[in-house]
Amino acid sequence: MLQSLTTKQQKVMKYYRDYIEKHSYPPTYQQAADDLWISPSVVHNHVKNIKKLGYMTNNPTWDVALSAPLKKVPLVGAVACGEPIDVYESVDDHIDLPKSMLKWIGPFYALKAQWRSMINVWINDGDTLIIGKQQAVNDGDIAVVVMKNDGDESATLKRVFRKPLSIVLKAENDGFPNAVLTWWDVEIRGKLINVIRQYSN
Repeated sequence: MLQSLTTKQQKVMKYYRDYIEKHSYPPTYQQAADDLWISPSVVHNHVKNIKKLGYMTNNPTWDVALSAPLKKVPLVGAVACGEPIDVYESVDDHIDLPKSMLKWIGPFYALKAQWRSMINVWINDGDTLIIGKQQAVNDGDIAVVVMKNDGDESATLKRVFRKPLSIVLKAENDGFPNAVLTWWDVEIRGKLINVIRQYSN
């Protein structure tokens, strides 16, 4: 499971990216501290944690380098971790992820999780879900499932179990019942690859 950068880490990360793009080398901790109005030790701590998350790395010449290459993954909306929501696939934004974090071939897309039907597998409201775009999944995989009803489509994220003529959608929250649907009423739109946890600070 991946973790997202906190708001403060994002600020440090953006500063380093902009500085390196302008100068072709990273700032010293003191330079970053002066520009960001924080102490060098705080900068060092943020950089250390950003490295652990894979967005920065060590460099033979300098202590800090940006992880490369990055892959731009489209953020195409939200998916319900609870009651299904209407399907739409307009690209809202993109997120940059180190390719080392994407061990599948792809293509990939990202969705924002809504509600709490998957909390037993640590998927919370607001988390970013990295989805491998595919139509076939194995029993027990967590997948984006689109349900069709009289021309309307709604999507949900559930653990999938296949039956000869039906599919069982299992929530990972004891307060949510399983759903049993026929195969011709559903379409698999992707398999959950990673979760980027949402933190507020």
